[in-house]
Order: sequence, then C-alpha cells, then structure tokens
Amino acid sequence: MQKFIFGSMFLLANKLQVIGDQHLQSEDMTIKQWFLTVITSQFGDNSPTLSEVAQLMGSSRQNVKQLALKLQEKDFLNIEKDGQDARATRLKLTKKCKDFWEKREDKDHKFLEDLFKDFDTEELAAMYKGFNKLHNQIEKMEKSGILIQEVEK
Repeated sequence: MQKFIFGSMFLLANKLQVIGDQHLQSEDMTIKQWFLTVITSQFGDNSPTLSEVAQLMGSSRQNVKQLALKLQEKDFLNIEKDGQDARATRLKLTKKCKDFWEKREDKDHKFLEDLFKDFDTEELAAMYKGFNKLHNQIEKMEKSGILIQEVEK
C-alpha cells in the first residue's frame, strides 16, 4: 500500500500539472506560476523574499526566480530589492494579478468542486489529515538529515 501511495503521488502530481495548465491555458499562466502567486499572496501586504517563497513551494531559489521572471514579464508581480537588505529579493503581486484572480474566482472554485466532487466530507477530512501528517514527517526527515545520511550509505 505504501509503494502504491508513493508512486501515485508522482502520477497525480503530473496529471494535476497537466489539467491545471489546461485550466489556465487561455490565461497564459502555468500551474507552477499559479502556485507561486498563491504562496506570495499568503504574506498579504508583506512582500516575501524569493527564498521564503522557494522554501514554502519546496523548490529551489533558482527555479522560483525563473517563474517569477516570467510572471514579472506578464506584469503579474514585481521583483524588488529589499530596502533594508540588498542581498534579499522580494516578490510583490501587482494590481493586475490581484484583479486577475478576483475575476477568476468563480471559475477556479468550480474547477476545485469538479476535481473533488466524488469525495464526501469525511473522505476530504481524512485526506487532509493524511497529507498534513506526511508533510510533517517529510519536514522532520529534512531537518534531521536522515535523507542525506541514507544517500551517503
């Protein structure tokens, strides 16, 4: 069962990326760019650093920077140097981005409803709980260095 779940997560991630990209295709945005804007929006008016967003996305700083550059070209976000720390690069969503997501709210809500329409509340709660446990365990493994130790053996 564990091997099936582990393999299924990769399969589902790939399929979710494909249908997410199709859902956003007419908007000239990828699902990874969408994810970057969602993570950035979680900081509210406090513009996060590139490193903070990369950490929350579980991605490298370089990959997030490439996504951010593409979003900046489309005027969805601004990449700015921090006023206090010249080494820090901050991401700030533009008005165009906020208006864009506001305009899409109903369409995106329907997309999620369709995606999870065959799940009842109990199944969604169990899935939510399971993903949170898995996420926490992965974080523990990362912090303890267990993954690095295993590779070195």
